[in-house]
Amino acid sequence: MNLPAPTEPLATTRTRPLVWIKSLVLVKSIEPWDEIRKIDFTTGLNIIQGESNEADENFQSGHGIGKTTVCRLIRYCLGEKSFGQKHVIEEVTHCFPDGYAGAEFELNGSLWSVLLPLGKHTKRFAQEGIALRDLVRAEGTKNYDVFTARLSEVVFANVPVTESLTGGQTLSWLHVLAMCSRDQESRYDRHWNWRVKRSESGTPVFSKPKVDAGLCLRAVLSLLDPNETILRTRLEELDSMSEQFREGIRKLRELPTARIADLRQRLESEFSVANAVSAPLDDGFLGLDAAVNIRQSELQEKLALIEETLTPLNRQISITAASLLEPEELAKEIELSAEKTIEGTDNLLNRLDELRRVRQLLRDADAARCWYGQVRIGDCNYVRSRTEQMDKVIFQQQLTVIPIVSEREEAAARLADQARPMRSLVEQIQQILEKMGRDRDGLIENRQNFRYQHERISTILAEIHKWNEVLEGRKPNSELQLLEQSLINNTSEINTSKERLTTLIADQMNRANQLNARFDSLVKKTLTSDFRGVVDINEDGVNFRIVRGGSLSGEAYETLAILLADLSLLLESAGDHVHHPGLLIHDSPREADLNVRLFERMLETAFALMQDDQGNIPYQYIVTTTTLPSQQLQTSEVTKMILSSGSGSLFAMQLDVGAGEEQKSLFDAMEDQ
Repeated sequence: MNLPAPTEPLATTRTRPLVWIKSLVLVKSIEPWDEIRKIDFTTGLNIIQGESNEADENFQSGHGIGKTTVCRLIRYCLGEKSFGQKHVIEEVTHCFPDGYAGAEFELNGSLWSVLLPLGKHTKRFAQEGIALRDLVRAEGTKNYDVFTARLSEVVFANVPVTESLTGGQTLSWLHVLAMCSRDQESRYDRHWNWRVKRSESGTPVFSKPKVDAGLCLRAVLSLLDPNETILRTRLEELDSMSEQFREGIRKLRELPTARIADLRQRLESEFSVANAVSAPLDDGFLGLDAAVNIRQSELQEKLALIEETLTPLNRQISITAASLLEPEELAKEIELSAEKTIEGTDNLLNRLDELRRVRQLLRDADAARCWYGQVRIGDCNYVRSRTEQMDKVIFQQQLTVIPIVSEREEAAARLADQARPMRSLVEQIQQILEKMGRDRDGLIENRQNFRYQHERISTILAEIHKWNEVLEGRKPNSELQLLEQSLINNTSEINTSKERLTTLIADQMNRANQLNARFDSLVKKTLTSDFRGVVDINEDGVNFRIVRGGSLSGEAYETLAILLADLSLLLESAGDHVHHPGLLIHDSPREADLNVRLFERMLETAFALMQDDQGNIPYQYIVTTTTLPSQQLQTSEVTKMILSSGSGSLFAMQLDVGAGEEQKSLFDAMEDQ
């Protein structure tokens, strides 16, 4: 969908860019201040050229001398997390461990100075109204985060940034910075391709790059209605809900067939219903119902057989248990009598052993002296008398006890002999009882299992018939109907929301005549009046195209279309209704397969448009290139610096990672990407 015919441009209101860089300084250290390089910038066109003279015998390529690093350092000072890829940072850190990058910016007319570490230091400085060399020792707050917060305030004044992108993302200053300063690695291949992952810039990643880039651009140009963001967010929710509804409907529609197949499989594998998987439902003789009836009849027969077996078994167990009582009681009585007999025998022998122990004690004390008579105990008449008397007692006891003990031991042995067969009989009966008990338990378990199978088979067959009714539509599926109605309602809301979104975008397109006119004018001035610039705003983003006659101009003009689109946005920044910072950085656009003459014409056109009718220059356009610009752009007012190899490079020396450290080659870097 093309925009309508251009209208008159809005009046310019800015006299200076909203955000622009005045100088970039590299220092070996900040205390003392040891400067490596300083580049002064002005408003308008600023060219950083890499020396490239093929006629010179000592020709040095214009690559690898710091052009891209200049752009990255400006972006670094404006809030990006790094100033290059890992290997570049390692080289700079090794060569300048105490180094800093400094910059002076003007934010909406106010001077800000910034110092960020290049080496091993971590402290960052930023303050308003202070010259760069005075920043470190200046009084007051020098918090760098205050500077980046101020950047957002200046650029996003009155812009609804919260959840203005897809996926609920919030538009940030780093998104706008990316729009205004593309990665060289992006090769200027698509208008919305601002950052590539391998540049390691730290810019937040878009959820939907093309759509979000268009939303960012339109928000900056005040061409984004807040209601559009709300609609887009709602459409994302509705699309997600629709997908969930469709998936739920698909599963519910497949569910009856899946459930029937699963239940049939269970009947056959778990409950041994023959041919349950393949038997038809509607065949009376060969169908599933008949197969189920056959299996249930088998189970009924097994249950009847178990009952027939259990009744006599229970009776036999009762009789056997009763027969066990008498022999077990008799065996216990005999064993108790034997124990009592042995216990009495032990008591008699213990008393005899006690007399023998006392007599032995007297004999052992034979050589000791009596306390009273002071003679040997063995010579004491009293002791001798007591010993003789004790010998007689022991002798008499032995004559009496030993026969009794002998008789009792024989009696105990006889009792044990009597108890042994009785105990054996008891154990045999117990083993029989245990076996019968196990048999009964097995029968009871089988009875429970067969009853369970009989019940479950009936339940499963009923479920199969229920799901078959659902499958054939004879029984309503309320859950499926609810989801289908939800999908219909959701689709209706999607269509309504899309219509509203289309209307909103159309309204924005009517307001975008200024941008279309700007882009078309740039195309004609850079090329000829045979070419037209066309801006197309749609649901998927913003497209910039160069056409010749009624068709596209071909691949040769695709890069030019991207560069002129960026320039048209820059020129739009002069209006007070626009939130573009007024800063544009193009790193080596000529090297992105752009025709040399087209590149020269683009720069000449940009240079001619930097100043408005009142003499104000509300833009800053920084370009790096190895291509020599036209004669009028080779002045010091435009070409700010020419970089070359060695001492002429950005850091005034060849960077390296130091001895003993492996330096990555171009091919290593490509592998890492």
